[in-house]
Amino acid sequence: MDRLLIVLAVLALVGAAVAYRRLRGAPQTTLPARVDPLQLGLDASHGDTAVVAFSGPLCHACQQWGSELESAGIPFRKIDVLHEAGLARAYGVTHTPVVLVVDRADGRVLAGYDDAPDATSIGHVRELVAA
Repeated sequence: MDRLLIVLAVLALVGAAVAYRRLRGAPQTTLPARVDPLQLGLDASHGDTAVVAFSGPLCHACQQWGSELESAGIPFRKIDVLHEAGLARAYGVTHTPVVLVVDRADGRVLAGYDDAPDATSIGHVRELVAA
């Protein structure tokens, strides 16, 4: 009987934790308004308007961003948050993907995305890079 009570208590705690996480929602990243293009490795080869993608090795949406950007012919700098954790911390990146479109001249972030790509987001990135 004691084991049954322990099992029920554990199940209740697990259920409460799951409910709490659902109510709390996914972590929110506040995308930076300005970055240091040189610190991010954005050089002239990335154009006047550059794209940087913070990515994780097991992030499916990150892989989608990479494929979509490559298919669209948009050069980008991929930052693996495991290998370059300092850069992720410096810009407040707490989850992936985070894709930023940056004005290389002054480091202004023109647009930012923190979810899977869609036709609208890829089109917007393409417009900003072409401008």
